[in-house]
Amino acid sequence: MLMFSFKKCKVENCHTYALRDRDICFHHSLDKEAVIDNLIDDLKRTKRIENTSIVNAEFENVDFSSAFIGFSNFAFCTFRECTFNTSSLISNFFDYAVFERCEFKDLEARYNVFSGAMIIKSDFSGSNLILSSFMGADCFQSNFNNTDLYFSNFSLSKLISVSFEDSNLKRCSFQSALMRSVSFRYSNPEEASFKGARL
Repeated sequence: MLMFSFKKCKVENCHTYALRDRDICFHHSLDKEAVIDNLIDDLKRTKRIENTSIVNAEFENVDFSSAFIGFSNFAFCTFRECTFNTSSLISNFFDYAVFERCEFKDLEARYNVFSGAMIIKSDFSGSNLILSSFMGADCFQSNFNNTDLYFSNFSLSKLISVSFEDSNLKRCSFQSALMRSVSFRYSNPEEASFKGARL
């Protein structure tokens, strides 16, 4: 089990992590489209993305379903109408990423970071989202129904028109979250923490 390289981009004053097998980051790459195409080609061939750092990239209509995605950094990336159904996401960083109209149905996910992300009209239903952080995320018109959110963290998040119905909320934190039109029907909110939450 490895994590993406912590080698920094060689461009002066750039503190972003370099792409795998390169000395520069995605931002300073002169062939950004080829970098994304190669990543997607590898995904199609192997159904795996591992030990990768690609920051501030854009993915649209990409099928990540039934793949293993692990130990990678996708901070500040944008995902539009992408599908992650039945995939395994283990120990990834999606902080400050944008997910718009994405599907994560029947996902197996552990130890992922979505802190500061924006999640719009996306569906996580039927998934296991164990020990994952959505701290400070902005989430609109999205579905977490029938999910296991054991020990996950939505503290300081903004949840507008979000559904957590028939879900496991044991040890889940919603502390200081702003919530409007949020449903916990058939779930166990009494086992979650809502200290300071604005309902």
